[in-house]
Amino acid sequence: MENLKLILVIGGTGAQGRPVVKALSESGRYSVRLLTRNPASDQAKELAALPNVTLLQGSQDSQKDLHAAFTGVYGAWVNLDGFTIGEKSEIFYGIRAYEIARHHGVKHYVFANIDYALRKAGWDEQYHCGHNDAKGRVGDLILSHGQSTMKTSLLTTGPYMDMLYDGMFVPKEQADGSFVWENPASDGKIPLIALDDIGVYSLWMFDNPSESAGLDLEVATDQVSFAEIAETFTRVTGKKGVHKCVSLEEYLVKAELYPGAYSNWAVKPDVPRDESFMTWRENFSSWWRYWSEGKGATRDMAFLDRIHASRIPSLEAWMRVKSYDGRPQSVLKDLHELRKNQGP
Repeated sequence: MENLKLILVIGGTGAQGRPVVKALSESGRYSVRLLTRNPASDQAKELAALPNVTLLQGSQDSQKDLHAAFTGVYGAWVNLDGFTIGEKSEIFYGIRAYEIARHHGVKHYVFANIDYALRKAGWDEQYHCGHNDAKGRVGDLILSHGQSTMKTSLLTTGPYMDMLYDGMFVPKEQADGSFVWENPASDGKIPLIALDDIGVYSLWMFDNPSESAGLDLEVATDQVSFAEIAETFTRVTGKKGVHKCVSLEEYLVKAELYPGAYSNWAVKPDVPRDESFMTWRENFSSWWRYWSEGKGATRDMAFLDRIHASRIPSLEAWMRVKSYDGRPQSVLKDLHELRKNQGP
C-alpha cells in the first residue's frame, strides 16, 4: 500500500464519481482520498469500505478544506457540483481548486468537464447553459496554462445513458404497455455516456499521462437521437417505444421540479440568490437545444475504442446488459437528496 499513488477525488459520492473511486481502488495502483461533506452518507460509507479508500470531511466550496484535501496527493480527479453551488461559485472554486492543487505540487490533475455549450454553439446565447458553461470555462482555462510542472486533463462527458433510469430521460409507461418519451428533443444525435465506463476512462488518464496530458477527452458510449432511443428500446424489449416531440413550454410546465425552481435546484428554494443564477427553465431550455440539436455529437468514437477496447459498444448493448425495461431507478445523487428532503 505504501507505494500506491494517492489520488484526491472531489465529487466522488455522485453518480459520475462513484465509478471513478471504484476503478482507482480496484486497480491496485492507487489509493483514494475522498473529500465529502457527509462521511455518514450511504454513498460515502459504501466507498469507504473499498480497499485503499479513506474519507476526508470537507466541502468543495471551502478554500481551507481544499488546501487540506490537496496536501500530499499525487493526483486529483475533480468534479464540482454546480447544481448545489451554482454557476458563479462553480467557476470561482473550479479555478481555486486548480490553483491550490498547483500550490501543493500535485502532479496530475483531471477535471471532470462538460461541453462548453456557448462556445461550441458559436457564442449564440440561446445555448448558454449555466452548469455546462461553468465547467467549460474552467476546463478551457486549465488547459490554457500548459503542462509544465502539473499535467492536466479534461474528462468531458455529456448526458448520462443512465438518465434513462433517472432524471431527464425517463419514459412514461402507458396503459397499453407502451413507453413514451415526451420532451422537446429535436432530431440531432446526443452523446450518451454509460456511467460504468467513466471509471475506466479516468483510470486510463492517470495510467497514461504521456497521452492524456493536455487532452480534452470527450467521451460517449453512443451518439443517438431520441427517435433512435425509442427504436432501440422497442428492438431490445419488444415493447413499443415512442418519442413524442412537444414544445419547450409544454415540456417545461410538466418537468419543472417545483414552481420557480433555480438552476441550482439541489439547494432549498429560500436560499438567497443573485442575478447570476439562471432559472431551471432557462438552464434546461438551453440544455435541450444544445444536446438535441446534435451540437455535442463531436466524439471520436474510434479513439475511445482504442482507449477502452472492452467498452459498452452501443445503446443497444447497454440496454441488453442492464436488462433495461423503461422503469425508473434511483441513480442521480442530487435527485435522490431532493426526493428525500422535499418529497417526490
